[in-house]
Amino acid sequence: MNNVFEKLGQSRHLPQLPQVMVALVKACNNDDSSTRELTRIISTDPSLTAKLLQIMGSSYVNLRQDVTTIKNAVVYLGVDTIRNLAISSVALHFFNLSRKLPGFNMGQFWYHSYTCALMAENLAQEQGLGNLDEFFLAGLLHDIGRLALMQTFPEEYAPVLKTNDMEKKAARAEMAVFQTDTPQVSAWLFRRWQLNPLVADAVLFLHEPFEKIQGELAQIRTIYAANQLSGDENQADMTDLAALTGIHQARMEQMVAQTQNDVMDLARHLDIALDAKDNPAAENKVAAAVTDASLVYGTLENLVKARDTESIMGVVEKGFRILFQVPRIFFFFLDEKKDLLTGACSRQDKNHQVIKRVALPMSNQTSLIVKSVKKTVPQTSIDLQERLAVSDIQILRLLETSGFYALPIRSAGRMMGTMVLGGDKDLFHKIRASQGIVDIFSRQTGICLENIWIHQEHADRVSEKKMEAFATMTDKVIHEINNPIAIIRNYLESLSLKLPGKHPAQEELSVVKEEMGRVSLLLDGLSSFSSPRISGFEMVDVNQLCARMMEIVKKSMLLPRQIDTVMHLDPHLPRIKTDPNGIKQVLINLIKNGAEAMEKGGKITIHTRFRQESAKILIGEKKQLPGHIEITISDNGPGIDPKIMEKLFEPYNTSKKGKKNAGLGLAIVHGIVRQLNGRIICDSQLKKGTRFTIFLPVSGEAVP
Repeated sequence: MNNVFEKLGQSRHLPQLPQVMVALVKACNNDDSSTRELTRIISTDPSLTAKLLQIMGSSYVNLRQDVTTIKNAVVYLGVDTIRNLAISSVALHFFNLSRKLPGFNMGQFWYHSYTCALMAENLAQEQGLGNLDEFFLAGLLHDIGRLALMQTFPEEYAPVLKTNDMEKKAARAEMAVFQTDTPQVSAWLFRRWQLNPLVADAVLFLHEPFEKIQGELAQIRTIYAANQLSGDENQADMTDLAALTGIHQARMEQMVAQTQNDVMDLARHLDIALDAKDNPAAENKVAAAVTDASLVYGTLENLVKARDTESIMGVVEKGFRILFQVPRIFFFFLDEKKDLLTGACSRQDKNHQVIKRVALPMSNQTSLIVKSVKKTVPQTSIDLQERLAVSDIQILRLLETSGFYALPIRSAGRMMGTMVLGGDKDLFHKIRASQGIVDIFSRQTGICLENIWIHQEHADRVSEKKMEAFATMTDKVIHEINNPIAIIRNYLESLSLKLPGKHPAQEELSVVKEEMGRVSLLLDGLSSFSSPRISGFEMVDVNQLCARMMEIVKKSMLLPRQIDTVMHLDPHLPRIKTDPNGIKQVLINLIKNGAEAMEKGGKITIHTRFRQESAKILIGEKKQLPGHIEITISDNGPGIDPKIMEKLFEPYNTSKKGKKNAGLGLAIVHGIVRQLNGRIICDSQLKKGTRFTIFLPVSGEAVP
């Protein structure tokens, strides 16, 4: 049969990405594309516009106000989800075939396609490969060429269906009739849709001999293995496929069983009869499942790009709202040091400030939220309304829903906490039926959180170790230098006594003594860094202390430089247990730094406040953790050079001219704050100013 691809290209039945879809996929793949550009492209396609606005409607997403513009829909869903929707909207076309070929088993076709999609994604994730959504789409659409041939050439394809339903035999029959086969047509379509060329090649190689696949790229090997593991005609041995992907055979067998169970559960949930030859209702439900899958993998890609805990919470909340219409989500993160679950939620939630102050002790034996973390198994309140723990009832009231579903957040080697989904009985049945998707959310959330937390913990540890190393080295230097200084001083004193009072050498001896005194002062500064002078802890009114210190430095340090002072002191600031002398030294050093940076005048501001969210309420127990206060010293000076910022609190790191105590001020401040069991951070922008923020516990003890 001649010119098959020419006729395929001209076919009005052919699943294809129209020009608007091609432009949209290209724009989504371009990092420089703006929201305005995506909005302009989508606006040219009425069906895609309607689809986006339908997804953003109240039946899918529980927003405070309806999203009625394309721009808002693009911003909310994100670029990755938009791209996958564009591609999946074409996929829906195949899964809603007209009944021109009644002998075709749509249920079985869907089962194999969806199994291959999940298998490809799972294999890629196990190997640590990126772009999981590409593997999923390649698996889902690897047989699209078969449907394209059936739609375009229904009469010619009818004999192919009668030969055999086995994939490779069907491909040989296609080759005899059309001089091409499903893999070639699928790869051709992938290229028309501007998909990753490696994915197109992976589909093209599906029916090649196993020996030829061994030396190919990871994408080709992974899609090949997924197809082999998803059908009834496994030509390659499981041992060979394990070697092909580098995955242990036992683990691969476990993955195959789990994937098959997930697909069968989804088939039951969608009421898809896998043996039925004609099931239009099932096809409609499969179409909805494909849409959900595209949304899932778009959301997961956004999750991987999140750079902090706040962003991760926003992506997860958005994903659950779109897929399952979950109205509210609270997060409880595990604080291993304090053995607590601390609350958090999106800033847009009206109970944001309340949840930030909530904590659950891991010793709580009755809380379902705590149980979900301890047992690493989801827990639901729906069937236990009359026997709920007090703490669970309180969370339920804040959620304002009839029940909750506590889903553990875990990574490969660490429990991160749990997400509490608010909803009703029907919602939780839907979530359980899609447990595979939900587990992907949970696992990917845990992995992303762990990466962020480990990075931060590592940075903190490195900083502390460096400061400890500096302090240890400084102590040794001070000790080694003090010994010869003491000897030199004794000899100078002895020599001075031996000489007459008016001897010419007395003047030289006086100069040497003076210089030795300066060396002692330098050593004293070093000692202040390595061993901050903390005299003793007592209850302190920080507001009063700040006001007093500002008055002291104003006349001597600030007014001569024409520096204005502003103070915003929290009237509700609690007294804290700390060392007042240590606080004084910190304040003087920071104010002095700001003043010296503003030779031509400026403004220094001191701001204090009690961090309400840090005072954790242990719900279910009549206890409250005291929390922290915050002291901020800011100026509108020139800012700090980025090179200095990289090692800001390290000794001898300074941009000041002169030698006296050079580079020790901030190192001393850091050491004192650490001894006070606190934390200090700095934010600085060139030509805009610098802000130091100190966090101190309301009641605490010195760090030994």
